[in-house]
Amino acid sequence: MSFAVLLAFTVSTFVYFGFVNSYSSTIFNHQNFQEQFQSGIYQYRILSSYFLLWIYDFLGTFEFDYQIFKLKFLDKSAEPRLFLAFYILNTFFLALSAFFLVLIMETKNFIATNSEKILITVVAIFTIAFSQFVIVPYDVASCFLLLLFYYFLLKYVKKLDFSTLIILGIILLISTLIRESSALSISLAATALFTQLKMKKEAVLPVIFLVFIFLVAYLGIRFYYHDFSTTDGNLLAQNLSQPKNFLGIIFWIMFLSLSLFLAKDKKAVRAILVFHALSLPYVYVCFYSGILYEIRLYVPIFLTSLLLARTELGKFR
Repeated sequence: MSFAVLLAFTVSTFVYFGFVNSYSSTIFNHQNFQEQFQSGIYQYRILSSYFLLWIYDFLGTFEFDYQIFKLKFLDKSAEPRLFLAFYILNTFFLALSAFFLVLIMETKNFIATNSEKILITVVAIFTIAFSQFVIVPYDVASCFLLLLFYYFLLKYVKKLDFSTLIILGIILLISTLIRESSALSISLAATALFTQLKMKKEAVLPVIFLVFIFLVAYLGIRFYYHDFSTTDGNLLAQNLSQPKNFLGIIFWIMFLSLSLFLAKDKKAVRAILVFHALSLPYVYVCFYSGILYEIRLYVPIFLTSLLLARTELGKFR
């Protein structure tokens, strides 16, 4: 446990302070951040921006010499305090992600040797950290909540108790207020429940409940802002024509292959493929309005597939 958390802290610190970020350099300014993340689809991810700006304001209460970090920025308007707020936020959630990765792998239904568990943890942490060449306030937090959902889903599928289902609903609600990729939690729940219970009501009704919770959060915040936009434009042509986005597609293929290679048996392979099939709406949005070069888009799918590769489904009860 301590190894995973310390590794997350160490790797994240190297990523943020050992390299000069070029891709996200313009948002390390408070005004630029506000302009980008409080408009368009970004404005709906309210909790992530709130957390970041709270840390930013908290740091502002101290007289601190940021020169000790010897930070270098490509954008002259960049603020070390905002960059440090990004580091604190994302490192904190990466450490929590590492913590719950270990908890998930210590469950009885996770089939792996100790060496395999360590290697899976390392791969997951490095993948999340590597994707941070695109620095945003919500990606790592959403990965943590996806892993938290996975942990409680294993408990729910084992006993099918209503109280745990409520916890899953609360996690999904909070996760949706951070990023819409929370819909992947529903795909995960459907994969686990349908694998064990097929199309019985014990599987269908919880999924319907989770869909309802997602829609309440997703539509509710759009009613609040009186704006129902779902994307910031059509980037499909760019994703299918620009070389850098081809590289992103190769990343998707290679890391899907990696999760399939690590699968313990054919059932695990099928579960990974079913999860991808149920995640097609998210995949479509990524291709339509995302930038595939930003490999962070595939990271939550990969993390889930990595765990499904070694989770024994169908023998919980």
